[in-house]
Amino acid sequence: MTDSTQPLPVAGATPATAAPAKRKRRVWPFIVAAFVVVALIVGYIVADAAAKSYAQDQIKQKVVAALGVDPATDVRVKIGGGSVLLQALSGKLATVDVTIPKLAFGQLVGSATMHATEVPLDQSAPLKKLVVTYRVSEKNVSVLASELSGMKLDTVTLEAPEIVANANFQVLGFGIPVGLGLTPSASNGQLVFTPTSILVSGQKFTSKQLLATPGLGGLAKQLLKQQTFCVAQYLPKALTVTSVKVVSHELVLVISGDGAALGGSAFTTKGSCR
Repeated sequence: MTDSTQPLPVAGATPATAAPAKRKRRVWPFIVAAFVVVALIVGYIVADAAAKSYAQDQIKQKVVAALGVDPATDVRVKIGGGSVLLQALSGKLATVDVTIPKLAFGQLVGSATMHATEVPLDQSAPLKKLVVTYRVSEKNVSVLASELSGMKLDTVTLEAPEIVANANFQVLGFGIPVGLGLTPSASNGQLVFTPTSILVSGQKFTSKQLLATPGLGGLAKQLLKQQTFCVAQYLPKALTVTSVKVVSHELVLVISGDGAALGGSAFTTKGSCR
């Protein structure tokens, strides 16, 4: 006897079958592609860093040789404008900045920064703009004392816009305090010092007045015996001193080399004052 509650089979029906398992997608091609992309990016970054380091070293060598920088000086070169490899495709570097913490022009010692734009990789080609800013501290300006006056100076200070020198002029055993203010300028590669203010015992004079004052002729001849200081002899011919100013407590020289070629003869030979 069968169980009457069990459902009877339906005519034409087929037994239910299990759904087939979904196939897993192959992901390894995507992993390989991602790995290749990452490897290319890393390789590009490494290559760009190597290219930048090489370019910085080449520029440093040129600057050190051209300006006579002590090889032990920590000269730093910064290349701007993004990827060096991409800039190389255009044949030039967008910007180059060089920092020189110590640079001597003869006895004059200061620090310098250099900014250049559109620097061609072909060193025989001219760059667009080159500016060197040379700064001398008040302490180091004192080495110019012999060029500022014909008499022995006690102190040399910087009080914008003048270089101020102080001395004592001896007359019959008495000391007369003298103050001399000089405005610096650039002319034909030289630093020129022009007397713009004179104090003798607190009284103001111009150069002409001092020369014309009875009894002070001797003082005037010594005090107003200025000399120039030649900077061009320490610079490549391609560079020209365009301005000299007292800014705060520093003597600041601006030197231009627009259109110079880093590999040209004008950048490898020294200039002169004329």
